[in-house]
Amino acid sequence: MISVQRLSKKYQMGEENIVHALRGIDLEIGSGEYVAIMGPSGSGKSTFMNIVGCLDRPSEGTYMLAGEDTSRMSDNELSTIRNKRIGFIFQTFNLLPRLDALLNVELPLVYRGMSSRERRKQAMECLERVGLADRVRHRPTELSGGQQQRVAIARAMAGSPVLVLADEPTGNLDSRSGEEIMGIFRDLNDAGITLAVVTHDENIARHAKRIVRFRDGVVVSDEKVVSRATVPSASGNSAAEEASRS
Repeated sequence: MISVQRLSKKYQMGEENIVHALRGIDLEIGSGEYVAIMGPSGSGKSTFMNIVGCLDRPSEGTYMLAGEDTSRMSDNELSTIRNKRIGFIFQTFNLLPRLDALLNVELPLVYRGMSSRERRKQAMECLERVGLADRVRHRPTELSGGQQQRVAIARAMAGSPVLVLADEPTGNLDSRSGEEIMGIFRDLNDAGITLAVVTHDENIARHAKRIVRFRDGVVVSDEKVVSRATVPSASGNSAAEEASRS
């Protein structure tokens, strides 16, 4: 799904000062993987995720997304990739306050030229998937933090992306809401969605199947998670409970 080779990113700070945010990274993330990206502030993890999300371009190196070289794409082509193939989930939710949950989820689909009926159907299905079928007409201010993040997840999923990128998705949530969001992430990954999650929280990272750690613009470790944390699924059952019934 994701393949970067010799990926570097430099920022010019003043006339002489150059900041090396990424320093020749080689990394692959396979289709259907669930990867946590960790590292201290300034380690390069956010820069890496911005490039993977086609929000920024590398200074050097290549980034292949599902076999396509995004490094050579125009701005319009990158915009199409973001709209049709990548779902974004942010720490601050980024919901429009004047729109209800349903319209917030529908919004990205407007740019795909979908009919109103198609948009409404797809948005409703995504909100039901995250357990918010009874909150579709509520505005963000009428929802808890956990519910707002569920709306943001539904919005990310509405376009049927092949890749979902989440930046500190539980950073503004209490521990219980955070665990609920992790349960939804596990359900999405179990359904075949590729997930990459930036987090400072080791407990959150342990929900993934793999942890990649950055420091000073390079990858310093890449480990598989031997014992993943157990969380409730969106249906309210733990992953272990679901497995015991199958």
